Amino acid sequence: MVKLARDMPFPMNLKFRGVFDLPGLYLVMQKWFEDQGYEFHERMYKHKVPSTLGYEQEIGWYGWRKANAYVKYWIYVYFHIWDIKDVEVVKEGKKKKMVQARLFIEFTGKVELDWQNMFSGSKFLVYIQDWMNKYVLHKTITGGWEDELYYRIHKLFYVTKDFLNMETVHNASAHRY
Repeated sequence: MVKLARDMPFPMNLKFRGVFDLPGLYLVMQKWFEDQGYEFHERMYKHKVPSTLGYEQEIGWYGWRKANAYVKYWIYVYFHIWDIKDVEVVKEGKKKKMVQARLFIEFTGKVELDWQNMFSGSKFLVYIQDWMNKYVLHKTITGGWEDELYYRIHKLFYVTKDFLNMETVHNASAHRY
């Protein structure tokens, strides 16, 4: 059985240092997954022992979505947060609990082909699948499905940057997918 998955060659990384609403960031990103039709899972959550600088967390998420009967999109998000300290901020006249921390988020994904195992079971079917992927669907895989996944991840990237009030407010991929 040949299971094909084509990973994104380069992940998108986001680095941030400052005061932000950590639970709000989680909710916005998780809501994006659900609004886009992804099945969302948290695969890892590590809360490390606090030091004098603050505590540390590592979080891993993934979500998948069926594009069609042959293709499934996977998105992976990895958080690493250092020096987390709880702070109280006055925002719009109200006190709000936020965190001051260093944040690293990595966004990546993959396109899974033949997720229903339609071409498994015999060497002939595996050969047909290999031929189909190389010669019939090659342009659709690289120019269609992989592009669509890239732009979907890009949208999540910009939703995250927008929530953190980072500098870039223009989204080049807003009109895509």
